[in-house]
Amino acid sequence: CVGLASLALSLVTVFSDFSEGYSMVKTSMSIAGSDKDKRVHCSMLMITYGMINIWKEPIQAILPQLKDVYNMSLKYGLIDNALASGMLHAYRAFFTGSLLKPFSKEVALFMRNNSERHKRRLMHLSVLSLSNGISCLRGNSSGPQYVDEFITEEHLAEALRNKETTFCECMLAIKLMCSCIFRRLDEIKPIARQYLELFERQGSASAQFI
Repeated sequence: CVGLASLALSLVTVFSDFSEGYSMVKTSMSIAGSDKDKRVHCSMLMITYGMINIWKEPIQAILPQLKDVYNMSLKYGLIDNALASGMLHAYRAFFTGSLLKPFSKEVALFMRNNSERHKRRLMHLSVLSLSNGISCLRGNSSGPQYVDEFITEEHLAEALRNKETTFCECMLAIKLMCSCIFRRLDEIKPIARQYLELFERQGSASAQFI
């Protein structure tokens, strides 16, 4: 069933066939209903809710599912799956207007758990940019006040070297969002160009946020 979900993901991201990908992952979910291997089930749920259903279902229906996948993955020791689910939940929640004060506490807890227990540097960098974006939007005097202060070219270069396209995409999307909100219009066009160039290098993969 994970293989079928991965094929569905390819249909969505490479061929932009959202309807067929969505239909295929629903088939995968029905097959997985009888699968007692919780590790396999968690992996498939992360792909389903984090990368495929996001194109076809209301975001409000998906956020609780991603949080459940995060907690379930931690329970079964699937650290990479848990961190991916947590990051996908955090970004979706951010881009859909979650209340910043309680949301900032959730993100801080996620980052602390990663730093203390899991120590995944790229995951830390990708969520750090989100945390700093929240601080910037909330006007925290102790946090970054400008987009370039918390998402640097060095961060992007490190993610690119490790072929972490998703992390790069999220960082650039936050830069673009904050620049629009704070009306730094001179920054918007170069960031958008950089964002689209990221996907030109990857072939025909679908950009999620522009």
